Amino acid sequence: GSLVLMRNTAIEKVLNRKMHPHHSGPLLVISRNQGGAYILAKLDGSVFDWPVAAFR
Repeated sequence: GSLVLMRNTAIEKVLNRKMHPHHSGPLLVISRNQGGAYILAKLDGSVFDWPVAAFR
């Protein structure tokens, strides 16, 4: 598993986004599914409930 950062797309819609973090992570890549999305986990071992698209 590689360590990656995930882009925080929610702050792109906020007007004052200079002081907000642009990425969340580091996250651990668990696997990649057939559609090309990644299964990620936090460093404490908790796995995300949904797959994450590669462009994030």
